[in-house]
Amino acid sequence: MINLALRILEGAMTMLSKAPILLMLLMASAAAAQPAAAQTAKPKSPDTTRMGTATGAEREPEAIAALEKMGGFLRTLTTFAVEGVGSTEEALTTGQKILHPGTIDLLATRPNRLRANVYSTRKRREFYYDGKTFTVFAPRQGFYATMEAPPTIKELLDKAQDRLGLVLPLSDLFELGIDPNLTARITSAFFVATDVVGDEVCNHYAFRQPGVDWQLWIRDGDQPLPCKWVITGTDASDPLDYEMEFTWDLAPEVPANAFSFVPPDGADRINLASVKR
Repeated sequence: MINLALRILEGAMTMLSKAPILLMLLMASAAAAQPAAAQTAKPKSPDTTRMGTATGAEREPEAIAALEKMGGFLRTLTTFAVEGVGSTEEALTTGQKILHPGTIDLLATRPNRLRANVYSTRKRREFYYDGKTFTVFAPRQGFYATMEAPPTIKELLDKAQDRLGLVLPLSDLFELGIDPNLTARITSAFFVATDVVGDEVCNHYAFRQPGVDWQLWIRDGDQPLPCKWVITGTDASDPLDYEMEFTWDLAPEVPANAFSFVPPDGADRINLASVKR
């Protein structure tokens, strides 16, 4: 879930568009979101009795069910913050691989508040949506662009992608509906092991489909949040490898001005150009 002129994450999101990562976020119904439960205590030890069972030979129902359960839980979140720390490994024309680190910070309140920051050593972008206007800010260049926005996050994401060719960070978190074609693309899905990611016990699953292998770690217990994902392009024409680890806050403090953009001194406003089709 990033065409922001930010190469580190553009490649990753290109592969995400091929992989059913958004499936894990789509599987729940489009029912109205309900407040999430309080975060659980620190994790128990991994269940080592389940480790070493991976075969990769077929679509295990447990792995598909884990995606559905995670998607259902994500649909219940109304206000949340998530930080993603990851990297993209890019193959040069010489065959040498270069690692590009980057981070994503996202704060959201459904249905119509969103703020996201994307940072790397090469590019930086900030996004603000207050229910009425949407702003993209490039702090290193001192440029920003603002447009009138639709009344919901879902409509904003559609407009940004369709008219601007812009995919916001982790936008899959806000997608609604169920697309059986995404499930059908998965040729292999299986449980790998129970691991510790950061300070959380997470169940590790692996998936395969044409052009992409991807792995997903899902928090164990009654809050099945994504802990980490790894995406590996198997298509020689798209060799980027990508991984990201997540830290969630389901009860973040939300300042009154959190979603409003105030241009700093010296910043110049420019126009957001529509994508030519």
